[in-house]
Amino acid sequence: MKTYEIEKIKDKEVRENFQKLLEELRAFPLFRGNFVFFELEFTQAVTNKKVAHNLGFQPRDVIQTALTGAGAITFKYNLFTPTHMVITTTAACVFRGFVGAFVEGT
Repeated sequence: MKTYEIEKIKDKEVRENFQKLLEELRAFPLFRGNFVFFELEFTQAVTNKKVAHNLGFQPRDVIQTALTGAGAITFKYNLFTPTHMVITTTAACVFRGFVGAFVEGT
């Protein structure tokens, strides 16, 4: 999360409310990670297909927001690398979701 120069806010009440808001945002678990949104379309079943992710690190987590079409999707986490994720589908489908890594702690 970006840093803000809250101490420069002259109005005490506004500064305190801004600080409370930032504390709430920092406590939200999904903000303690680095995720990128993906929409991946598969026109047929695939087995162990390498898909470039361009994250600059090896992803550890996938948060699926939607899956449409006849197929099911499996992410082969143990085969992920710093450059590619590996995916198997049972038929044509479209995956929408976030790929990245959650960071423990604050």
